[in-house]
Amino acid sequence: MTNTPMWTPTHFPAAMRSLSPSTRAKAIEIANRLLEQGALDKQRVIAFSVSEARQWARLAQASPVNPSWQPHV
Repeated sequence: MTNTPMWTPTHFPAAMRSLSPSTRAKAIEIANRLLEQGALDKQRVIAFSVSEARQWARLAQASPVNPSWQPHV
């Protein structure tokens, strides 16, 4: 298997079209990671990644802290 991502910010499934750019980027990240791990059913990967990305976006909106923020130790 190649390390080239299947989906990118300019090439993604139609199911991700309605997502905001940041939520779509998260869905693409999740989907590509699942495919790298051997998930073969692309339709389920797409549905799962969209659902998880939407949940991530809701949590990000509810939290006053940037969701990608990491404490510096």
